[in-house]
Amino acid sequence: MNEIDISEKVKGAIKFGLPVLLALSVAVASVVWYAVYGTGDLVVRDAKVSSSMVGARVRVAGTVAEVLVQDGDVVKAGDVIARIKVNVTEEQLKQLQQTVELSQQNLDQIKKGVTVRTPRVVSAPPNAGASAGEVERARNRMERMNQLYEMGAISAVKRDEAAAAYQAAVAAASAAPSYDSSVIYDTTVQAASPETIKRAELQLRQAQAALERAKGNAAATEITAPVDGIVYIGDLAEGMEVQAGQVVANVGNSDSMWIEAYLKPQQQGSVRLGQVADFYVDRKKYEGLVMEIYSPAENAAGEAAPNTEGSYGENSSGKLVVRISISPEDVAGMSIGDDAEVRFLKKG
Repeated sequence: MNEIDISEKVKGAIKFGLPVLLALSVAVASVVWYAVYGTGDLVVRDAKVSSSMVGARVRVAGTVAEVLVQDGDVVKAGDVIARIKVNVTEEQLKQLQQTVELSQQNLDQIKKGVTVRTPRVVSAPPNAGASAGEVERARNRMERMNQLYEMGAISAVKRDEAAAAYQAAVAAASAAPSYDSSVIYDTTVQAASPETIKRAELQLRQAQAALERAKGNAAATEITAPVDGIVYIGDLAEGMEVQAGQVVANVGNSDSMWIEAYLKPQQQGSVRLGQVADFYVDRKKYEGLVMEIYSPAENAAGEAAPNTEGSYGENSSGKLVVRISISPEDVAGMSIGDDAEVRFLKKG
């Protein structure tokens, strides 16, 4: 049997068939490109699922003790993002409570009035000396007693008593009047002035406010998510010092999501408000409308651009920003930050 050599035929097929295949591939690709991109539609691959960002704020100054989430975690409104160690101790709370109690006691006492003790000297009536009549009667009695003694009618004792009484009367008559004095205190209650009462009331209110503020600070140990969405903690870390009101994390609001596409300035003429746009997220096709077109500096109306601080649109620098609506039923299949591809339909 004669063997057939097909090597030459194979070489010929390769030599002439490969270019044919390549040409065919180019033709097919051209047809596909024309079907997809040759219709005048604008295709933008620099796009993401974006949303408004809501800041998670610290309610009280302190130190971050624990961070409970990571960048990109899905959170619900009220979920704890981090915990704060506040700068309020139990001893400080006790001292503030004592200040409130003392301020209340002071106010109560002032409202009752001020007790005033005033010293007063009281003198008894003077002790006057013996009168002249008393001295005369004592002298007459003494003389009568002497006569009776000489007659033997009385004893010497009676005579001596009468003499002593006379001498006492004479001494009393010649003595200066004497006074008995003493000091007593008059107690009165004086009403406090309205100004004094107002100052005491103000002091009490300030003490109460300081106590309530400290109690609130001690209780405000959690930083929570303000809305449902994706959390971005940035530089938030344990040991970080924070101040009251400081935004330490942002949450992409899942109730307010859109597609954000970034166009070159020269492409602005290819899009318009209300234009239909197809977009693809995770290879799934969706449809929306152009609802906003603006540059990073100002919007289409010449007004200040919407506040995009904290949004996911970090790619917008130097480009035209186009926002495309997402229907509520489609939101569930997307996450903030997902990459997207947008086709702005020429006939939309």
